[in-house]
Amino acid sequence: MADTSPKQDVKIDPPARIRDAAVTRARILTAAQTLFARCSYGQAGLRDIAAEAGVNVALVARYFGSKEKLFEAALKATLTEGNLASHPRENFGKGLVQAMVDHRGDRPHPMPMLVHAAAEPVSQAVALRLIVEEVLKPTAQWLGGEEAEQRAAEILALSAGFYLYRVLLPLPSFSGAMDPAARKWLEETLQAIVDAPPKT
Repeated sequence: MADTSPKQDVKIDPPARIRDAAVTRARILTAAQTLFARCSYGQAGLRDIAAEAGVNVALVARYFGSKEKLFEAALKATLTEGNLASHPRENFGKGLVQAMVDHRGDRPHPMPMLVHAAAEPVSQAVALRLIVEEVLKPTAQWLGGEEAEQRAAEILALSAGFYLYRVLLPLPSFSGAMDPAARKWLEETLQAIVDAPPKT
């Protein structure tokens, strides 16, 4: 006798699967940022990143395709998070210094990744392209004027130097609560770059 009972289809909830995928991808990205900030591109293996994320190494390739693409995604996420143009123009110097001084350790910072990236051709090329696309050009556009890109580069150079001598090779004037005179100098120098009148 044929089975006439109604058939029930087993359905997987697509939104749940999407959420799980997003969580897994985010864990891999965070793990990559941690590893690429701790060691060079060559030293940070996909297996190490997968272990840090607590996932199978096959998932790293599934979500990002290659180590180079994973590095690009990890660095891009840190660069776009700290958008320079998000600071009010009239208080740019104070705002940027405050953001750099108050940077929380639980949020990834691009500088360690950039320092390590400079050591190897593949990561260096990716890092340079992203700095230009995600930081230099948007900041120059925000600044405006004929010499905007030069001024944006000056802001980047000062910010990178400050981070270097505050975190990686801490100098007394820049570490801790910061020497007030050093802080004022940095705030005013950054603000002067933003406020510089266009040259004729």
